[in-house]
Amino acid sequence: MPASWTRWAQALGVIGGTVLLHEVAHAVAARRAGGEVREVGIGFGPTLVRTRIGGVTVSLRAVPVGGFAAIDVDRLPPDRRIPVLLAGPLANIAVGLILRGLARTVQPVALPGQAEGVEVGGLLAALSMLTRAAESGPVALARTAATVNISVGLANLLPVLPLDGGHLAVAQLEAAGAPRSTLLAFRQITTALFFWFAARVMFADLARLRRAQAL
Repeated sequence: MPASWTRWAQALGVIGGTVLLHEVAHAVAARRAGGEVREVGIGFGPTLVRTRIGGVTVSLRAVPVGGFAAIDVDRLPPDRRIPVLLAGPLANIAVGLILRGLARTVQPVALPGQAEGVEVGGLLAALSMLTRAAESGPVALARTAATVNISVGLANLLPVLPLDGGHLAVAQLEAAGAPRSTLLAFRQITTALFFWFAARVMFADLARLRRAQAL
């Protein structure tokens, strides 16, 4: 396999592992809370292999990037829903901190084309950072994987839907007895904010990549 393809495979593996860790943590917490986990998928697209492990359907999909957990979390009472929603972000943050401690001897890779002190990056930026880190070896890749995991965990705690933080806010509103109109307004407003912010991050990634190529 050419070196460039190896770096891309490593970057995609980190992204896939980060998402899969997040979803498996949700699934384990849901089972412990008495929720129904219909399926844990490894990758996306058509199903290649399907089996059952511990009473849960586990599938391997054609595109082995990321994963998902099909959980009926909204059927749980709000107090039992909260630990399920927290499990995914906290798993990413915990693994990220462990990786950062193991790879503390190297500096993290900066965002491509970064022009300011602090900037927010999305999937394109993460892939670029990971492929560049892969060039420097496994320790640099682990350090960047730590950054990706911590970033994913913290981002998912933002109180906007469809992120976990948004579902946490809904659970808290339900527990406080908020009317359906309030819940509906929260869902609509925060979902719109999420897609607006996601678009801004994507365009920022593209702008940084253009700046990096121009250097």
